[in-house]
Amino acid sequence: MRRLLLLIIAMALTIALALGVIWRTPVFLPQLTEAAPAIPVGDQRVFGYATLTNPLVRSVVAGRWLPGEAVVLPGFERVGRHLVEAPETRVPGIVFTVDPAALERIDRYERAGERYMRRLKTLADGSEAWVYRLIDGESAR
Repeated sequence: MRRLLLLIIAMALTIALALGVIWRTPVFLPQLTEAAPAIPVGDQRVFGYATLTNPLVRSVVAGRWLPGEAVVLPGFERVGRHLVEAPETRVPGIVFTVDPAALERIDRYERAGERYMRRLKTLADGSEAWVYRLIDGESAR
């Protein structure tokens, strides 16, 4: 019984260590390409409307705990995981603040410049945040 308990503790510690390494070293994120946007200096606000609304996903991707607050993005509608311009609609989401290192990790997660474009948009409360939109003819604006 004691050996089983020690084995369980050893396994739990191994898993915790592995998660700590993954948390700090984003080997699971693709590298950015030359098409990726420049990372601005200083803290930035990011609007999440799909997977980044989940605090656990946000934290693993960014490499640290990122609390968020509920906000609305006007002038868009959500179609699956994508945003489409629609003047009379609004998309609920979460806004959170990141440092440049966390923004780079989020760019890697979103494959910025390759799959999604990061654009600064005005939220319903008048503040601005980076929004990721699928790259195609219409959503790159």
